Amino acid sequence: MTPAAGWAGHRPAHCRHCTGPLNRTMIAAFTNRCWAGETVSTMKKNILFVEEQPKARRELEASLAGLTDRYDMRFVGSGTDALEKVETMAFDAVVTELRLSVVNGAQLLNEVMQRQPRALRFVLSDLSDRQATMKCVGTAHQFLSKPCDPGTLSAALDRALAYENWLPSERVRTVLMQLHKLPSPPQLYFQVVRELQSPEASLENVGALIARDPAMTAKVLQLVNSAVFGLHRAVASPAEAVMYLGIDTTKSVILLAHSFSYFDQIRDSEFSVENLWKHSIRTGNFARWIAQREQADKQLIEESYTAGMLHDLGKLALAANLPGKFTEAAMLAASRGCPLWEAEEQVLGASHAEIGACMLAIWGLPIGIVEAVALHHHPTKFLSQGFCPLTAVHAANAIEHAESSGSAHLPVDADYLAQLDLDGRLPVWWEACREEEKKAAAK
Repeated sequence: MTPAAGWAGHRPAHCRHCTGPLNRTMIAAFTNRCWAGETVSTMKKNILFVEEQPKARRELEASLAGLTDRYDMRFVGSGTDALEKVETMAFDAVVTELRLSVVNGAQLLNEVMQRQPRALRFVLSDLSDRQATMKCVGTAHQFLSKPCDPGTLSAALDRALAYENWLPSERVRTVLMQLHKLPSPPQLYFQVVRELQSPEASLENVGALIARDPAMTAKVLQLVNSAVFGLHRAVASPAEAVMYLGIDTTKSVILLAHSFSYFDQIRDSEFSVENLWKHSIRTGNFARWIAQREQADKQLIEESYTAGMLHDLGKLALAANLPGKFTEAAMLAASRGCPLWEAEEQVLGASHAEIGACMLAIWGLPIGIVEAVALHHHPTKFLSQGFCPLTAVHAANAIEHAESSGSAHLPVDADYLAQLDLDGRLPVWWEACREEEKKAAAK
């Protein structure tokens, strides 16, 4: 069995958590997995660590000594020294604390973004220092609490850096380097995941976590009270929202709300954020109902729902960062009557699916979600042996487009479904989506 085929049914227990040990067998498989026709790199990654305190720097270096088999690591004591290193060698990732003298962490990350845009940028900080942390929003790919144990740090690096192995296309990297307005992963999402691992986990505690973030509270309540959720009463608090939505839906809503909040500045007349919002939520619901109809396990259902909600995240990133090119792609698709992703590839060199998947991979989301987002227009590239989140999202996206347009035609990849011996299930899934939507509306 090929590594990719093995991944088709593999759902490791720890890969969807932001803390805790990451199975080394899984990491090896993740590093070596591939899609049909793709090759991956096995070269060691160059990582630059910036820690000003000599004692802390020595301890960090010692704690990471066991990672030399896959990382070439450099440790420096100031932002100035870090910039000198950046001038002389290429890095795959830079990990820095925020409070540095002369050149501080925010300034350093901004310089790294300009000089080495392909390098991933990590911040180690006391997340209670919101003022310092906010200065890095838009330049940091991930924030990690300080002190950070070696297992958590190495797991975050492994997950984020792995995206280059499963999406090695140079054209995608070229587009990614032009995207300077990208949200960092929502810390609230990972706090909720950690809360759910606690023996004292409760809906009330999750609601209290959301309530600590006023901006996220406002966005979550806006989303929950919108027509797309179909609740027949006003939801006034995060705790109440969690009670009505459930834990799994709440986690997905946090990710979606965070992403839409970051890109609120989009004002392109050719691009409707509201329409995308509605399409995303509905596709997520459809993907979950399809997975349930296939009697999938709880994790696969959850990943299908989240991937459905986030499958078009790349459209937001492209519209915010490259509005001219994105509008050109949209106009080309309209004039030729071709899919948007096809026009994006011609105009931009990469599609919204690939860009969105890269963002989620860098955030460290589960591989099943990342794959579903990356390939929801090209499912045959995934060497799958059975129903998976990609299957659910590919079908859900097609069904939602057909339902919204009133078309009887479903733009699905028939060959992909036939390979899985699922081609006869499409009418069943479509009817299930209609039935469940009617039930939800009647509640």
